Amino acid sequence: MRSKRRPRRQAPNEHTRHDPKMKIHHSRSLAMLLVALFGASAAHAASSWNFTGAGAETGANAFGNTRSYSASSGDGNVAVSAWSNTKNNGASLNAYIESAYLGVYSGGLGSTNRDAGSSAGDSNEGTIQNSSSPGHTMDNSARNDSMLFDFGAGKSAQLKSVTVGWWYNDSDIMVLAYTGTGTPTFTSANQGYSNLLASGWSMVKSGTGGAQANYLNAAGGAAAQSTNTATYVPLAVNDLNISARYWLIGALNTIVQALPAGVSDTKRDYVKIAAMSVSYSQVPEPSSIVLAGAALAGVVALRRRRTPS
Repeated sequence: MRSKRRPRRQAPNEHTRHDPKMKIHHSRSLAMLLVALFGASAAHAASSWNFTGAGAETGANAFGNTRSYSASSGDGNVAVSAWSNTKNNGASLNAYIESAYLGVYSGGLGSTNRDAGSSAGDSNEGTIQNSSSPGHTMDNSARNDSMLFDFGAGKSAQLKSVTVGWWYNDSDIMVLAYTGTGTPTFTSANQGYSNLLASGWSMVKSGTGGAQANYLNAAGGAAAQSTNTATYVPLAVNDLNISARYWLIGALNTIVQALPAGVSDTKRDYVKIAAMSVSYSQVPEPSSIVLAGAALAGVVALRRRRTPS
């Protein structure tokens, strides 16, 4: 009996072996894989925070305290601390920046600096234990108060809006983003407001003649001295779309940057910060990059095994 011959398998010709369309298809597949892997870890999401509650406080009832808040909408946490130029020379507006006390009051977050009282140079400032409005607001009367917002290691927040709550007299504010490396210098070394723009801080508002640091009338027409949160008006900020871990918000500060030519403002600003919103993203961790690389290597190896030689 004659044995049946098995049909001969035809070897792939040159057209199937090196088909450019197949290469393009594989390249697109790999690109889509990379987008999926990295896009999941760096996705943007809108988040907002409400600062009319106490938050989680560390260093309670003392200068240098911080308050941490979870997002009221979206996700993420932010740690807030207060700062003012009170450190080295009570007679100088460009004294070094040092920690202040961050309090929560009717109408939002306010601050009390270390130069309270007429003898220390800030006669309108209250004390931590005994303070009333406008003494515990973030203001620029005699000293320049500000608040540092830290979104955490590996995080990047594109600030979208700041809401001034309670305010008195005027409601101009300053907004800066830290685009330098490491942590902001003024938190650990002697530094005044006049040096911030040369030390990693960036202005985020576009304006005639270049970027601007200050926003005028940030309360947006909301009634002065109001504790009715329903009437507060968010201020759109950061039209330069800068993302950063650290943000510095203060009462209008002409030490950081003078007002534009032709703009005059002689009123003192007393404000509390009631809320903010960001487009919040997480920078891919090194472990995510390693996993993505391993997955990609696996796909490439599998493709090679399946490709005829």
